[in-house]
This record gives sequence, C-alpha cells and structure tokens, in this order.
Amino acid sequence: AALLNSFPAIFDELLQMFTVQEVAEFVRGTLGSMPSTVHIGQSMDVVKLQSIAHTVDSRLFSFPESRRILLPVVLHHIHLHLRQQKELLICSGILSSIFSIIKTSSLDTPVQEEVEMMVESLLDVLLQTLLAIMTKSQSQEAGEYVSCLLSLLRQMSDIHFKHLLDNFQSKEEVMEFLLKIFCVFRNLMKLSIFPRDWNVMRLLTSNTIVTTVQYLSPALHKNFTEADFEFKVWNSYFSLTVLYISQPSLQLENTTPAKRKNVLDKYGDMRVMMAYELFSMWQNLGENKIHFIPGMIGPFLGVTLVPQGEVRNIMIPIFHDMMDWEQRKNGNFKQVH
Repeated sequence: AALLNSFPAIFDELLQMFTVQEVAEFVRGTLGSMPSTVHIGQSMDVVKLQSIAHTVDSRLFSFPESRRILLPVVLHHIHLHLRQQKELLICSGILSSIFSIIKTSSLDTPVQEEVEMMVESLLDVLLQTLLAIMTKSQSQEAGEYVSCLLSLLRQMSDIHFKHLLDNFQSKEEVMEFLLKIFCVFRNLMKLSIFPRDWNVMRLLTSNTIVTTVQYLSPALHKNFTEADFEFKVWNSYFSLTVLYISQPSLQLENTTPAKRKNVLDKYGDMRVMMAYELFSMWQNLGENKIHFIPGMIGPFLGVTLVPQGEVRNIMIPIFHDMMDWEQRKNGNFKQVH
C-alpha cells in the first residue's frame, strides 16, 4: 500500500532519466500487476484506485504517447469496479479527469484511438451503472455518471458509432444496447438528476441525446424493420422521442427572448430536430405502423400540444397516416365479417 501511495510521486524523477514511453511501460507493468479482482479488501482497493487517480493526474498522463500505453490498464481497472458497482465515486473522479485530459488534448492531437478504447471499455458498463444507480436515490453518484456518459458520447464521432454498431455480434446484442441507452435517456428526462436551475446542463444533455439518437436510429431501422420488426425497441424509441420533445427545459416559449435567442443560436430548436427524427422513423416502419395504433395516438397527440408550429406541422401528417391505417385495419376487419 505504501508503494502504491508514493508511486506516482516518482514519475517526474523517472522522466528525467528515461523516455516517456519507457516510464509509461514501467508504470503500466506496475499497475497491471496489481490484483485486478475486487476481493483484496476495501482499503487496499481504495489505495489501488487512488494510485490510478494520481497516475491519471500526473504529468506522465498528459503526453499522448504515454497515455496510449497507460489508458488500457487504467480502463481495465475502472471497468472491473463498475461491473461490481464498487468505489463508484472514486471511479467517476478518475473518469472525469480522463475525459477532461482527452478533451484538452483533442485540440492539438488526434484522439480517435483513445476515444475508441473508452467506448469499447466503458460505454456499456456506464449504461449498466446508470440503470442501477438511477433506481436508487444516490443523486451525487447519478450526477457524476451522467456527466461521464455525456462526456463519452460527446467525444464520439460517426466513426466511433459505426465501429460500435459493427462490433455487435447479433441483432439481439444491438437490441439490448438500444434498449439500454434509450432507457437511460428516458430516465434522464424523467428523473431530476440535475437541480432545477441547472439549465445549461439540461440543454447540453438534450443536445447530446438528439445527436446520439441521430447516429443510432439508422441501426434501429436497419436491424428491426419489415420481417425483423421488434415492437419493444421501436416502442422504447418512440416513447423517448415523445418525452424528449415535450420536456419542460426545451419549451423556449416560456423563457425571455434573450434566453431563447441564446439557446437557438447555440443548439437550434432541438424539439424540431427530434420531431424530424420521429417523422422519418415513422415513415420507415411501413406495414408495422399498425402495431402502434391506437397505442401511440395519445402520446403523439401530446407532442402536437407543444407550442411550436413546426413541430405541429411535422406531426400532423403522422396523424393522417394513423387514421388511414386504422381505417384500413377496421375496413378489412369489416370485410372479413
């Protein structure tokens, strides 16, 4: 324990004698040889994580060439702790530092590879962690992990989303992932994770959600239409879009003109963006629209009550379509009799 505690303090001295890569390899070896199980006793576990935290906060971690060497072993330890829901606050602190360093670093050097590592190691376990802690009322932890998830999603580019979706081995895995992330997003809008006056954070969350949904909806369409239709995942998607468009923080009509202008200049009207997503996905359903009639009529009607003309204009054709389908269904039904 004493060694682990004092270990990061010697990095700077080592850097005077060895190259950045050599020191990073040495540190990786040391961190890698620490027991990775979470059964080594509470205090030792905390010391191990603190040592990792000091490593992440050290100058060594700020060099891209050493970070590439160290990141996998750091992520490995974090991943194991999150899997077992242990030491969540320390882990979230380490993750926040990593995201912050990578964001800063991305201004000067490409970080695509590092973000890729984080997506592979963290995305699923972050969603699992959030689903577990959102059901309890540990608001501090929930807030920390929401920030971590948003940071990761904001770092992801279309290439990262493509790799993520290509790496799934089966449609079942894709569905499980989509259900998980849609559920977390719905919870973000339903639960009061952030204090009421944290409007900036709410808007940032909304922006991240709509961007992520734009990346993920093609996967929903590609994997689960026509003969492969899966009601559960489509229903989850539609419920999310309805909640999203109706959320109070996006009803800009209730704010001052100056505030409204600020939000629109920065993000555009995110209700309209999501309404277009909803519309195009509804069109993609084809024959399977019938599964959402009459169930989705009420929720979609709620969306048209949003005081935004363009949202209403996008939604009205969906209602006409729903009525056509209902008539067709009932018409056919009558003919059978």
